[in-house]
Amino acid sequence: MTTALDFVIHSRRQLIRVIAMALSAGAGAALLLVGALMVATSNVAGLAPYLGIVGLGLAGGLITLALVRRHELWQAVLPLVIAIASGVIASVLLVPEQTLVAVPLLAVPVLLMSLGQRGAYTTGVAIVSVLAGASLAATAPPPMLGADQVIIGDALPLVNGMGAAILIIVIWLVSHRLVSLSDAAVMLADERAAEAQAAQSVAEAARLTIEQRSAEQQRLLELIGVLETPVITIADGVLLAPIVGHLDSQRTERLSRRLLEAVHDQRVTTVILDIAGVPLVDTQVAQAMVRTAQAVQLLGSRVILTGITSAIALTLSHLGVRMDEFQVVRSPQEALELINSD
Repeated sequence: MTTALDFVIHSRRQLIRVIAMALSAGAGAALLLVGALMVATSNVAGLAPYLGIVGLGLAGGLITLALVRRHELWQAVLPLVIAIASGVIASVLLVPEQTLVAVPLLAVPVLLMSLGQRGAYTTGVAIVSVLAGASLAATAPPPMLGADQVIIGDALPLVNGMGAAILIIVIWLVSHRLVSLSDAAVMLADERAAEAQAAQSVAEAARLTIEQRSAEQQRLLELIGVLETPVITIADGVLLAPIVGHLDSQRTERLSRRLLEAVHDQRVTTVILDIAGVPLVDTQVAQAMVRTAQAVQLLGSRVILTGITSAIALTLSHLGVRMDEFQVVRSPQEALELINSD
């Protein structure tokens, strides 16, 4: 995944490449121009230094273009920085009158080096540029002044040097601060993105855990339902449903559903409902059992009720519950005998 920092580094490479191409193109054009002047004027000795300065700039730009794709940014930009700084210093030494125009250009190497993301190297280039600019400005020849102008005399070289140094320092500090802020913003964005991705991963893991536990609980509930309401095939077309424990409305509903599914799927003709293990049957449960028997009969099967204890019989009698939908016998064995006799 491409991070914000990768994007910034790629953008800086693109910027360095464009600057190097522009300077190389300008240096190449200047090289051709100086060469043409040398041929036209035959002033080889006078123009040779300029030819060397332009050639140095062209070499620095081409080396940077070759390095910018695969090397670290500071390594790629270093040849261009050296070429520009050397060219400015050499041009001032050749033509001292252009000192005040050329010295501010020493801020360009500082700006370029700041793109290399190496604070120590940027600081070093800035110090060298400040010292070189101040020295060149201090030794610059004074401008020709009229009689009516104020002359500051011997303080002029100092003022020139201080002005050049201050200009380079200000540009260096601004560029360094901007680069630092952009890097900090990118790192913060990457941290927030990483935190969001981690939180999303945790949430996804929690969701999967909840779904897994929910599925396990559902399987356990289904297993409990099967165990508490078993339906057993004891003969061809005959099902036995032994019920043990307390019967409530939910359990009676699950029993009815399982019985109806088994009767339908297995083409059952007789269902034996054994309630010998049920301690108590109330009106609600009795009515639910009656509805279940009616539904089974609608599917073409009959229901034989076994295991009615004296307490349940007395309760059903007091409640006035009619069990006409059931054939009632005392045990599952008698129910089998009844089925076989039929």
